[in-house]
Amino acid sequence: MGICRRVGGVLNRCGLVLLCWMVFSQAFPASDNNHVKPLRVSRQNPHLLATENESPVFLNSFTVWKLLRNGSREDVEYLLTDLKRKKLNAISTIALDLELEELGKNYYGDYAFQFNEAGLPDPLQPIVTPGNDPQSPEEYDFWDHLDFVIAKANEMGMYVVLHPAWGDWFTGEYNGKPNRFIIFNEENAYKYGFWIGRRYSEARNIVWMVGGDRSAVYGKLDYRSVFSAMGRGIADGVKGGAGEKDPLISFHPRKWAPNSSEWFHDEPWLSFNSIQDTPYDQVTSVPNDYGLSPVKPTWLCEGRYEGPITDWGVRYQAWQTVLSGGFGHTYGSDAWQFPRDNWRQYLDLPGLTQMGYLYYAVREIWSDKQFLGRTPDQGLILGDQGETVGDGNTRGDGDGGGASASRKDGRSDRITAMRGNDGSWAMVYTAAGKEFRLDLGKLKGRLKAYWFNPATGKWWVDGVETADMRPFQKGIKAGKGDMTFDPPGNPGNENDWVLILRR
Repeated sequence: MGICRRVGGVLNRCGLVLLCWMVFSQAFPASDNNHVKPLRVSRQNPHLLATENESPVFLNSFTVWKLLRNGSREDVEYLLTDLKRKKLNAISTIALDLELEELGKNYYGDYAFQFNEAGLPDPLQPIVTPGNDPQSPEEYDFWDHLDFVIAKANEMGMYVVLHPAWGDWFTGEYNGKPNRFIIFNEENAYKYGFWIGRRYSEARNIVWMVGGDRSAVYGKLDYRSVFSAMGRGIADGVKGGAGEKDPLISFHPRKWAPNSSEWFHDEPWLSFNSIQDTPYDQVTSVPNDYGLSPVKPTWLCEGRYEGPITDWGVRYQAWQTVLSGGFGHTYGSDAWQFPRDNWRQYLDLPGLTQMGYLYYAVREIWSDKQFLGRTPDQGLILGDQGETVGDGNTRGDGDGGGASASRKDGRSDRITAMRGNDGSWAMVYTAAGKEFRLDLGKLKGRLKAYWFNPATGKWWVDGVETADMRPFQKGIKAGKGDMTFDPPGNPGNENDWVLILRR
């Protein structure tokens, strides 16, 4: 059954081919004001993302699932400006979001789709009105607002990790139990994927995510074909619209469940893998994905949320993700709900600022060549490497994570290591300040040693912290032997440190 556009911009069912729908659908305009270079899987290091000229990009994203629901144009500009200042370069959001009771009405009172006979959104009937003047309610529709978000992010040099629809519209309840809100099947998942991919085929800054906090298989209930249909639809839509190379697409899994690689690793539409936020997934799932063939990048697409989790709990998950081989990380807090009356308060949480320190230390101080030449290597650590287990690092019990909440004991003292392929540098993260011994035989040359505080973004030397990157020791002879490093302060929760060795 094909689709075509009728007066007013609503798509209606008719006996035409799919092409009719695409020809008459308003497209996201190409821009000469591009500040973002499209991403692809790196040719030099296929565990990473890079631009066409092989400049590697560390994707440092911020979760705002309900931005399109609750955010105004002014909110969007304020948010992106603040995030850019803090060195985040992406936002993660949803078109058809996860609140079923209001069925997707946005800040301006617009719906994304017409409703079917069951009172549910029909993904084959997006509401697209002529014009896009934000001062005209008749013109400025839901999709115009998404256009604005994507264009504004591009203008500010940022990416949008976009979920066309949240996972509950595919599988029903969180435990996989079907309910009346399942609207996707193989046919309409492909067509909607094609439509939204085609609409945004000219956008240079979209990273696509199929699903959303759902498994692809629940016992005998297998939704893989439906999710795959949307992934193929997006890929075909983007390539059909712009003639560009394959778009970046992944699958957003549920936590405590197999990750994208379990179900879709060999699918051509899946560009990279994604994992979610149990407190130890980063030290098990990232290495697992890293070792798969064919090689595909992996990352934490939804991390633990600051508020119920301390900034340290969020921080160690991020660092362990990256040093275990992840190409990027996603930070979250209750800003994901984007509450209209107080969402800005979440921009002041310490963990968000600390994600900028992460970006600085893992990307900005390294050349493109050094960043592309990195490899995780736990073999660099001799002796006890510690562990990350359980559900620790939460605030209180049922207190909502308020400022007065007591903190449970943390559950990570793990030491995680990465080095350069040429042996010229190494980076080691100790989550709880434990000393560690390194195999210098894996490194080369005379090295300088630096302590970086991931909580403050400063360097420790001569007993004090400084904003200047200065070594605390020089002339370390690598090539053989070992050396023990004892971080500043006493071992324990929240005393995490990063050791950097480099020439």
